[in-house]
Amino acid sequence: MRSSLNKALFWGSALILLNGGWVTAQPILLIPQKEGAIVTTPSLPPMQEATGFWEGTPPSVIESYFPKLPVRLASPVLRALRSEIIKEKYTPLLKNPIYEKNLLSLFIETGQFEQAKDSLLERDFPNKEKIFLDLQWLEGESKKACEKISNLIRTSSTPEWKLQNIYCLYLNGENERGKIAAELLSESNPHDSFLINALFDASTPPSFEPSIAKSPFLLTVWCTIGQEIPEEALKSFAPSFLPIVARSEKMPLKTRLLAAEKAFQEGAFKGEAILPLLKDAPQEDFLAKFAHELKTPKVESLLPLFQKAGQEQKLGLIADIFKSPLSKIDPSQETLALAPYMIRGFLEAGEKDMAQKWGPFFMRESPEEAIAVLPLLHLAFPQTKWNETQLQAWQAYQTRVHPETAAQNSYLLRRILEALGEAPGPAIKGEPTPSSWRQEKTLFDEKDLALLDSAVESKRKGEVLLLTLAIIGETPFKELSVDKFTRLLGPLHKTGYSQEARSLALEFLLAKGI
Repeated sequence: MRSSLNKALFWGSALILLNGGWVTAQPILLIPQKEGAIVTTPSLPPMQEATGFWEGTPPSVIESYFPKLPVRLASPVLRALRSEIIKEKYTPLLKNPIYEKNLLSLFIETGQFEQAKDSLLERDFPNKEKIFLDLQWLEGESKKACEKISNLIRTSSTPEWKLQNIYCLYLNGENERGKIAAELLSESNPHDSFLINALFDASTPPSFEPSIAKSPFLLTVWCTIGQEIPEEALKSFAPSFLPIVARSEKMPLKTRLLAAEKAFQEGAFKGEAILPLLKDAPQEDFLAKFAHELKTPKVESLLPLFQKAGQEQKLGLIADIFKSPLSKIDPSQETLALAPYMIRGFLEAGEKDMAQKWGPFFMRESPEEAIAVLPLLHLAFPQTKWNETQLQAWQAYQTRVHPETAAQNSYLLRRILEALGEAPGPAIKGEPTPSSWRQEKTLFDEKDLALLDSAVESKRKGEVLLLTLAIIGETPFKELSVDKFTRLLGPLHKTGYSQEARSLALEFLLAKGI
């Protein structure tokens, strides 16, 4: 009985793609409408435009929260919002050394090298030459770095320049000169030369020290030596440092792949750049298996790999790396089993056109299973019809397929809809209750929330973004509570970042396995 009702509810709201847009198919009994009518979710009146990104934000707020901006972010939306923040420089503090240093560090650690160079040219930073060299090592421009070193060492033979010059001698094949210089440096600065000596004497390999993860030059030397980096240590790397490891042909392949995957997740490496690494990967490697199976794609071989990718939350990674071969797989009865993974993977990778290619097909051919992705498509494509009927069909599916988590999942989705200004719809039995003000105190610092609410009320856009990112920090969405997330999602929506809020909500649902 429930299954029949579920099917009827769903078919009453099935979606088709017509003329490039999402529209409702002719419903059965439940929702009479004019044929061909495009149904959209009612939107709130447009918010009054703020007069300026930072207008009204006091310097004390920037001084307190700017240093708290997260560096390692797996969310593309949060990364884009962070870029918005650091692009709009805060004029009252432009000559504050601490603010300038924090801004420059963010540019460098997040891989925005051109902005970092501009900042160096505009301001008189201490150690400017060293920072310029760091940027060249980060970009893999060893030849340019060595040319700069050869000029610097003529005027200032500091231990730093001596060390880098020895490495350049090694790169140029001048091993004897380099070895003698390394021995001389060891006599006066034994600690500074511990790593450089390993270039000439492999009998005593050095151990990986935390200082290496903070120096583009030392990390470059380590990669030239070609030793593994502990997986735990890679977690502490800034995003812009990871490509040094991924690009190094002398590093163990396993380490390169780990670094490449992490760099991709944090927006510092393109998925297509991982493909060449898979040519030499062992057959048991997960990504290598995918590459192998996509040469002659068969559903029975790909399905277990997609299932594993879904369990490990790597569907977005798969969709990005293998976008080209996956785009050649067309929806059909034969490939129907792949549809939910294709939709989730392409949405996670930001490939909405590809997700749109599979969505209507999945809904038409397997309506009872396709209900699962309906909220995702609603967030990705605002034109998608969504009301209480669709919510109840989705809730019924959750209760049938995921009885242990259905109530929590329903609560999660309803809170998100409410934060986006939509009607949340009715709860199902067993749902949690929203956090009380006492419980909210355990999730937030009272000062943070007071500042955020004040910024929203006065439409201080920059301040809302700054506070939101600082409060979320580097906590993965999978570990973030829905009550905390939605408390921050609402202010984004109210301040005029409605599309960003929807995309952020979509990322959150995907991270939670919805």
